Amino acid sequence: MTQPFLSIQNVEKYFATVRAVAGVSLDIRENEFFALLGASGSGKTTLLRMLAGFEEISGGDIRIEGASIAKLPPNQRPVNLMFQSYALFPHMSVAQNIGYGLEMERLPKAEVKARVDEILTVIQLSHLSGRKPDQLSGGQRQRVALARALVKRPKVLLLDEPLGALDKKLRSEMQLELKRLQHQFGITFIMVTHDQEEALVMADRIAIMKDGALLQVGPPKDIYELPQSRFAADFIGVMNFLPVTAGENGFSARDGSSIAATHINEGAGSGAAVAAVRPERMSIGQEGENRLEGTVSAIAYHGLDLLLHVRTELSDVPVIARMTADVADTHHPQEGQQIALSWSARDTHVFPA
Repeated sequence: MTQPFLSIQNVEKYFATVRAVAGVSLDIRENEFFALLGASGSGKTTLLRMLAGFEEISGGDIRIEGASIAKLPPNQRPVNLMFQSYALFPHMSVAQNIGYGLEMERLPKAEVKARVDEILTVIQLSHLSGRKPDQLSGGQRQRVALARALVKRPKVLLLDEPLGALDKKLRSEMQLELKRLQHQFGITFIMVTHDQEEALVMADRIAIMKDGALLQVGPPKDIYELPQSRFAADFIGVMNFLPVTAGENGFSARDGSSIAATHINEGAGSGAAVAAVRPERMSIGQEGENRLEGTVSAIAYHGLDLLLHVRTELSDVPVIARMTADVADTHHPQEGQQIALSWSARDTHVFPA
């Protein structure tokens, strides 16, 4: 059996009597882009800081290539951490910022210059090597901070909300840039984020955390399409939840109509439950295994698509259906319009209430 590249083994963290990380066990592959996803207080940043050595673990072990690093100080771990704030030295040039860590290791000047020049080429900032941080754009400062972390050639790079300081458009561009650099360097990236879209776009695998524990780990498509709990279904993207009752003949909605579902989670086979379906899985004016009728109460325009908020008898809150621009051009939805929605059993999940 091949040993995992990075193994987190039943790791716990207590702050006084408060358990911030609750016995997390996780294996991360070499050259993987891994995302720890969760809301504030979920334990994701504490786990990242334990990997970096800035927090002592209260129990368990952390191993890289089979060797424990749990007792090593941060500067002796084959790990580097890139902070959200970037923490660039304002009085130093781009090249000096990148090479600072290498100089602290007392490497020969020629080697420092060669490695700095090499990584400046990779991040495409060679022409700005003499500038100070305040002369750079947000995206350029982000790349300098990344280069400073990568130039030391760590086995693992930890990223704490790396794109949090950027505006939405630049953030989208840098998501792909970070992924490109990760593939080019072949280094394991572990990123902490609360942004679901960011995790789905960038990560090879995602771990959802809640109350210090792992809820679900898997590739982005599985996390989105096959949530294993109501929390995971609700946390990632938009999800409609319809109250249902489980009976001998399946599930029935409030209005007495039946709800067909392929994905039935443990504990949802009897009594009160909720059926869940994504807005993009709902079709307008088409026959399907599941069907509802309602009134359009609001329309949210997103350019590429519309989100229709539909009042129905099946739920206390509007059902949301996503309509692409070409479908909208055909149907011309209006507020107050009566509308029929349908969707398939294979796109329906049922969770315990």
